[in-house]
Amino acid sequence: MSESGSSEDALSKLHFYVIPWTVPVIVASVTFLFRGVGRAWIWIPLLFIYWGTIWSLTLHYRHRRGGVFEKERFRLTFKLKGDRLWLQYLLVYGPLLWAIPLWAQSYLPHLTVHMALVMLVASVVNGPSEEIYWRACLEDAGKAAGVSQKKRLVLAPIMFALWHTAFVVHIFPFDETWIAAWAATILTTWISGTIWMWVLQRSGRLVPQCFYHGCANFLSVFPMIAITVLQLSF
Repeated sequence: MSESGSSEDALSKLHFYVIPWTVPVIVASVTFLFRGVGRAWIWIPLLFIYWGTIWSLTLHYRHRRGGVFEKERFRLTFKLKGDRLWLQYLLVYGPLLWAIPLWAQSYLPHLTVHMALVMLVASVVNGPSEEIYWRACLEDAGKAAGVSQKKRLVLAPIMFALWHTAFVVHIFPFDETWIAAWAATILTTWISGTIWMWVLQRSGRLVPQCFYHGCANFLSVFPMIAITVLQLSF
């Protein structure tokens, strides 16, 4: 899609400026139907509702406007390209240097085989799903709507971060620590979303971000929620 001549694309404007804000509302609202399963297990329907929502939006945009699944983005390589290449590699792969030892020390002793397998499957699905919607789909929708590259880099990560409010609402207890949990979640996801979108804009590739995003879910996010917050064991 070209940057020029696309400012009249009303559908792309809708997909970039409006629809992403509805994702947390849809996920949080529909998941309330499953509150009976208890706080410890609400994350299961929450994830499935979320995946269904963002894949429906992605496929709808792909059907109507194309793009998203460009060949270069999904080239099966961990290599990046473009300007500031050293920084791209540092930002995408560098966090693994501390994430792996932290996982081995803090979470591995508490994981059962079943927990590890469930987290692995969820991570393999969630990482690419989020990168495809929040990065590739919004990048293409914003570009087709005439949104500048800088503005896309600012707005898309904010929307990605704020959607995680749906997780905080359902998973963290609503007490004096809730605001702190929400603020920490929004800050970390905003930083991650900005990094991954910046790398996409410079490299044109998405597989490295999908890989690390899945690793981050498996090594940090899902164990933290299951073991530290929900204190699960299965």
